[in-house]
Amino acid sequence: MIISSSYPAQGIIYFLGHPQLISNLICPILLTIIWAIAAIIFGFAYLLHVQAHALINANCPAGLAWFVSVIFVLLEIAIMIVLFYLIILPIYQDGLFDRVLKLRGLRHVLERNHGNDLVKCMRGVNGGIFILFCQILVLILTLPLNVIPILGQIMYALINGWLLTFGLRFHYDVEIRNISVAQSRREAWSRRSEYSGFGSIAVALEMIPIANLLFMWTNIVGCALWVADEIEKEERRQQRQVLEDSLSPSAKNGLVAPPPVGHSAVMSKPAYANDMFGSQDQLSGGSSDGGRNVSSASLAGQSKKKSYRTFFSSRSKADKQVVVVP
Repeated sequence: MIISSSYPAQGIIYFLGHPQLISNLICPILLTIIWAIAAIIFGFAYLLHVQAHALINANCPAGLAWFVSVIFVLLEIAIMIVLFYLIILPIYQDGLFDRVLKLRGLRHVLERNHGNDLVKCMRGVNGGIFILFCQILVLILTLPLNVIPILGQIMYALINGWLLTFGLRFHYDVEIRNISVAQSRREAWSRRSEYSGFGSIAVALEMIPIANLLFMWTNIVGCALWVADEIEKEERRQQRQVLEDSLSPSAKNGLVAPPPVGHSAVMSKPAYANDMFGSQDQLSGGSSDGGRNVSSASLAGQSKKKSYRTFFSSRSKADKQVVVVP
């Protein structure tokens, strides 16, 4: 049984157990660090002075103006880093997703996907931009829910979790399964309970400070494991179907096995008649005893007729129990 909410934890365990996956993170992490350093320098070297002087010119006390400006700059730096990370993440998450499928022995799934590469690329880019825009918009709109204790965080995780899962599986739907963005969205909505189950745990992990930089990647691994299990389950179902189709129709329907070559399935009527009733001469009693034995021959014929029906009835029941076993 596939339980979607268990895969974020499975992703952490699988990621830590396969160090070769870390190589996919070196480049994006270095780029994020470089961007963070540049954002810090830009924030404190330029934005801090601009905002502080703007508040002072607005008749705000100098000390309060600098204090508020520092807080604003820190928030702006954090937003710039998060936005950069969200933009660069989809570029590298597809490679990590495919790497997990290969480690699970599903390379053939990646190799057999068909379709125009340019169309899939444009579809992926347009869909990725749309999902990113929706994620940022929903993130901002649902942020006030965190003010509500416990219930607010749960609602925040469920709403953003569905969208997060949709984004993580988007690469598989559009570029590997080769379905349209609309089909992927309809499937995500029809399976919203599964998507929200996985996504709510993933969002909760990504809300943990500092550790969320790692959990963003382990969530991708967990989603790939989820997809891998679904693919393997579907392949097993297809193999069972092929095996059932390979059986003979008589075995599938429980019919009687055909008789051996050179033998008749049913004894001929004369054989049964001679066996159950006797020969025609016996029934008639011979020409010499004709009139005297007609009555006794008729009674014997009726008795043997009942035996004939009983014999065929028992024979039919026995035949129905014979099933071909390939």
